[in-house]
Amino acid sequence: MKKILAFISVIAVVGMLASCGNDEVTTEPKPKTCEPIEPCKTALQYATYAEQGADDKLYKMEDQTGEHKSYDSLEKAKRYVAEDFQQYKNQKIKKYGVLEYTLTKNQSYLYKFKYRTFRKNENGIKELTTLTVHVYKKNEKYYPIEVFDYPDLKKIQGDRKLESPQIYYSSNLTSKEKGKFKPKAIEGE
Repeated sequence: MKKILAFISVIAVVGMLASCGNDEVTTEPKPKTCEPIEPCKTALQYATYAEQGADDKLYKMEDQTGEHKSYDSLEKAKRYVAEDFQQYKNQKIKKYGVLEYTLTKNQSYLYKFKYRTFRKNENGIKELTTLTVHVYKKNEKYYPIEVFDYPDLKKIQGDRKLESPQIYYSSNLTSKEKGKFKPKAIEGE
């Protein structure tokens, strides 16, 4: 009986030590794709609208009460919808790699997507492209806004250094494709 109690005690101590340093202990596996994570799902939808050229849909997803919006009004956004939108309106980003940077846990995230563009270049090739989206929580809802350059990023992150990102891939990528679709780290640009 003493051996069984000693064995159980050892297992309990090892379990406690293994969880040291973790903010939360969970038995659920981490998602491998972006879609089950609400802010990442929002960023993916935003990236899809940006790729389609649907500026009116981008505007509707953004926070209209703050400074983070792409246009002054929905009417103005509608004027900038891409001329070829009808051709791409039903397409979705199917294959992607995305880096997720947590700026403030459960409040603010930065997503850098790498995916194949919908449009062909002058040589008739669909190239890989990147898009960076900041998603922040306000009044229990996530709002996205595109980040275009380093000064925008500096404004978002402030004086904090970005932590190592979590990476997600679409479920339909092969292991060989994952290397091709992995975005470069933001700090490395």
